[in-house]
Amino acid sequence: MNSCSSCGHPFGNEVPYFCPECGQEIPNNPPNGGAQDYGAGDYDYNQDYNPDDPAWQEPPRPSPLERLEELLTKVSVPVLAVAGQVGAAFRSVLDDPRLRSHLPGGSLTLLGLGLVGLALVLSLIPAVPGIGFLGAVVVLPWGALVAVNEWRLLSQPEAQEPGIPPVRPLPSALATLPRDTRHPGIAQTFALLICTCAVLMLGLGPISLVWMLAGTVLGYDQGWRYFADRDEDTDGVDGGSGPRLHRWVVAGVVLCTFALLLPWTRGTLHVSGLSGGDLPLSTYTLFTLLLLACSAVRHRGLSAFHPLLLVLAAIWLTMWFVLNMSAYSVGPWFFLPGLLAVDAAIVRHLTLPRGGGERTGENPEQQEPVPDVDPQG
Repeated sequence: MNSCSSCGHPFGNEVPYFCPECGQEIPNNPPNGGAQDYGAGDYDYNQDYNPDDPAWQEPPRPSPLERLEELLTKVSVPVLAVAGQVGAAFRSVLDDPRLRSHLPGGSLTLLGLGLVGLALVLSLIPAVPGIGFLGAVVVLPWGALVAVNEWRLLSQPEAQEPGIPPVRPLPSALATLPRDTRHPGIAQTFALLICTCAVLMLGLGPISLVWMLAGTVLGYDQGWRYFADRDEDTDGVDGGSGPRLHRWVVAGVVLCTFALLLPWTRGTLHVSGLSGGDLPLSTYTLFTLLLLACSAVRHRGLSAFHPLLLVLAAIWLTMWFVLNMSAYSVGPWFFLPGLLAVDAAIVRHLTLPRGGGERTGENPEQQEPVPDVDPQG
């Protein structure tokens, strides 16, 4: 209990400013007689409401595109984690020195070409499905050119490694081929074609296992070279600003690829419906999709392609879908959203500004203007 220090008059819990008995001022008296002011604070309640003041405004809601981007990010995280674990398992097997020590030059590309040849030989059996005569006509000379280029690379002295069987020099008749036939893109697109055939051959019996092994080996070896080559500018227009278009391209391609494995025609009691991979020209459609996805991942966009090629790719994919559309099958309905995502990414890429500031990350307004008059005359 508080009391006056002069006369000893008790005050109770509340301390006044002056003693009611002797009139002595009470020193160190807190405001409001020691009572706590719960309403005290730094906030000014007399401040007028101003809708233009940022303090009174609510944060803007994210746009539908930003919400879809966030959803796609959440979905891609576990998918990429699983893909990374599977890729690490394949990498541990394919990079095993014990396997490469039995290969000429330690080349996985030659192993993949051998598996492709085995698949073509098995396709000669009438009961075994294959890629057909036209497909073999395309694959055989293309694969032979890839083998010659790989042989040329492995026969170089700097390519010889200890513990790996050496490779004989390339014959003079093959060494005089034109320089354009040595481009690394020839082997990389061939690996993409084999991966395309492997996907379309899924579910067709034991032959599909051979195609899957060939596509895995070639895709790993040539894909590693493709993504490891950073000579080209990978900071494309899409990587500087705006949505990350490569995510939408990859998501659309994955959905379209899955849709090609589903039925696209109505079946009967005795005959099942055709899948999207069994439709005419489906190989070219899937090859175009995979080519767009690989370029989008490497370049963080679609800047590796000429705009005319992107327009032709979008037209081809759309026309193929329209010509094979069937409202009574599940495949086209899965293919449609993936196609829309790919086409939207292409349109968005083509409509992005092409100025130098967008490519280098600089502000166009901060760039110095080019003088109209040459100071040197």
